[in-house]
Amino acid sequence: WLSHPPAGCGSSTLSYDLFQLGYTDITSIDYSAVCIEAMRARYTHCPGLHWAVMDARDLRFPDGSFDVVLEKGVLDAMVAGEADPWHVSPQATALLDRVLSEVSRVLRPGGRFVSISFAQPHFRKPHYAQPAYGWSLRHETYGTAFHYFLYTMVKGQALAPADLALGRSLHEPPCPTGPPQLPPSPMADTEDFLYAIEL
Repeated sequence: WLSHPPAGCGSSTLSYDLFQLGYTDITSIDYSAVCIEAMRARYTHCPGLHWAVMDARDLRFPDGSFDVVLEKGVLDAMVAGEADPWHVSPQATALLDRVLSEVSRVLRPGGRFVSISFAQPHFRKPHYAQPAYGWSLRHETYGTAFHYFLYTMVKGQALAPADLALGRSLHEPPCPTGPPQLPPSPMADTEDFLYAIEL
């Protein structure tokens, strides 16, 4: 038996694909009522697919409701506007923490949170590796020229020491970025840079 709320399912066929693989008790959420109504109508022939209008920051499920929580690209979207992935803003960090805290709360002991992301481990693992969530952390890399990453957290298992250190690094002040850059020297607008290149 498997149930999961993809935190923001959108119009993805993922829930239906899982249903066809034999996972017949799946709850999908999105904050858009229009989206949820469209998905409910599209998959009305699949009685095991359930749809709910819900905000991933405030899940209306009891504690320990799910064996598996799966998200694909939702957390990526939440930080897409960040200018520097090495130094995520306090606002974005707080947003991710709120969602991840809710995910942890609705997972049963031994349950798994699966996150499919384009975010590389050095950017994303510090957010997952917070002791307050009460889960372990591992990741796998897929793809050849263009990689994506699958992170798996198991509720009730301990974080490895290296992951704990990554989690602590999220709350440390950023390191100085080095000496300030000098402004470029002024040049005439008419200068032809192609002729200035010596081959």
